[in-house]
Amino acid sequence: MKYFLAIAVAMISLSMNGCGSGYNNRNSQVSAFDSITDAPPAYHVGAGDDLSVIFPYLPELNYEGPVGPDSRFTMPVAGTIVTLGKTVPEVEAAISSALEARHIAAGAAVSVSIRRYAQVIYVGGEVRTPGAIPLQSRMDPLQAITMAGGLLDTARSSEVVIIRRGADGQPELRVVDINAYIKSGASAEAPPLRAQDTIFVPKSSIAEVDLWIDQYINKTLPFNRGLSYTFNSNLGNTTTGATTATPTQ
Repeated sequence: MKYFLAIAVAMISLSMNGCGSGYNNRNSQVSAFDSITDAPPAYHVGAGDDLSVIFPYLPELNYEGPVGPDSRFTMPVAGTIVTLGKTVPEVEAAISSALEARHIAAGAAVSVSIRRYAQVIYVGGEVRTPGAIPLQSRMDPLQAITMAGGLLDTARSSEVVIIRRGADGQPELRVVDINAYIKSGASAEAPPLRAQDTIFVPKSSIAEVDLWIDQYINKTLPFNRGLSYTFNSNLGNTTTGATTATPTQ
């Protein structure tokens, strides 16, 4: 029994010591995208985005509507505008040019805003409501986690993983410390997100150890759960802390 407990303590110690560096070690073996700390790329209007077009001096031309699955935006008078690969200012310029080409208005002032973003990112792991959430302009990991309901108590917020598809389609990883961002506001720990990014929040080391104890000690030893243990840093001082445990039959 004592021998088994000593092995258990050693395993738990190894588990806790390895938790803090596991992702970093694995991250060194895969491609990491350093450009994540660069200024975020301008948002490109995409299929499903809901646009609002305002003409300050021609309010009768104001229009609201979605971008179609083919990335085309159709509005009265101006006709169909191809939005594929265009930023909001570029869509504004395209609408203005269309009005001028149709001899409706020359140099019309136009303002385009996105009422609803259709592009999404995915948040999983130790958050309250994992799943897809709309990508907002210049959204960072903390904002995404907040929209996913916030962190669970079992979250390891110091090693949040961002997974992104590279130009060749292969996954690229980046590990960020949300705690450091909350404390210092370090921009390196709050990189801008892009469409289709995945944020994964792993379990904390304590949660992993609790799960390990439950799976490999509580459910393995022939004693009931009334038996508790005191794990000291010195393996030689490992003691049992309960006297009321009874063997299971």
